[in-house]
Amino acid sequence: MVYQFVFPDSELCTPFYLDFCHHAHDGHLLAVGDEDGRTTLLRTDKDNNADNAEYHHSFYCHKHPITDIKWSHNDTMLLTSATDRLVRLWDVEVQTSLAEFSGHDDIVKSVNWHPSNEHLIVTGSKDGSYRVWDTRFNQRPAADPNDLTRIPVYNPIKVVPDAHKTMIPRGGKRTGPRPQRIRSVTCAMFLNKSEDKIISSGSTDGSIKVWDIRHGRTPFVIASTTFATETGNTRGITDMKLDSSGQRLFSSCMDNHVYMHYLSDLSKPAQKFSDPDYKIGGFDTRISLSPDDRFLLSGSLNKGLFVWEVDHPNAKAQQFEGHSEKVTGVSWNKTSMFQFASCSEDFNTRIWNFEF
Repeated sequence: MVYQFVFPDSELCTPFYLDFCHHAHDGHLLAVGDEDGRTTLLRTDKDNNADNAEYHHSFYCHKHPITDIKWSHNDTMLLTSATDRLVRLWDVEVQTSLAEFSGHDDIVKSVNWHPSNEHLIVTGSKDGSYRVWDTRFNQRPAADPNDLTRIPVYNPIKVVPDAHKTMIPRGGKRTGPRPQRIRSVTCAMFLNKSEDKIISSGSTDGSIKVWDIRHGRTPFVIASTTFATETGNTRGITDMKLDSSGQRLFSSCMDNHVYMHYLSDLSKPAQKFSDPDYKIGGFDTRISLSPDDRFLLSGSLNKGLFVWEVDHPNAKAQQFEGHSEKVTGVSWNKTSMFQFASCSEDFNTRIWNFEF
């Protein structure tokens, strides 16, 4: 099935990112964030003909393009981020905003829920920071306490600036290193069910870091790894995913590989996935895992989707063709091995059937 979205003037609109729900409608509910700041909810167990229009709904979340979208674990809420630097929390049933998270100084690149505590959220941004938010704390005072229409706005409970800043030698007569320009945090997420450990990835330092952010102390790195070429040039990370056990970390790298690390040893990857045709087109390329962790899915610059069997990393990837431009967002149905979705710069969102 193929879906397209349009601006109010009927011009085609690019879908950027998507996420399958966890259990609602047997897992066949897909949220798609697009260039116009909308979220569209698609029932992927229904055909895309006009008779089924009642099963698909769109609503505006931001005035700027969506940069990430994630379902809560009970499927009642959605988190969205956009190029407006804001993160918003939505009630899916009535499609209204429940809260806003404000404080980033540049585009928010990723939003993620805590695996078991839906009060906790972590975001990563192009401003070089990741921030942790808690809907039980740090709500900003209302300008008018009697305004019942006001949406709660939250400040972060933890800010880690310059999470992926590196130092370079200083030239000339001055000595000592000088800081490089701000390095984007491409992804940040909680480490399993811990509330005080965060995994973050960088855009150009090529690093993945595990942080201890316990209250009352300065956050510090407890483990890390860096991706670099033989000449020492670092290659950025575009996305990360943990498997369902929380023991294996998958990361897509700008060197056109996806790596798998055991969190017990980040020093070197345990597996590496590649293909002669596989090219990552930029930091908007995402990855996803099948619900049984058996298969790994990625978008690509090559207009196709690539699927690897995790236990056979050296085997050639299975390719899915149909898009005519770069594939960015991908999501595997969380309840079915046999369905995943993708969106592309060709303006199309596609639902795929998978056989193995």
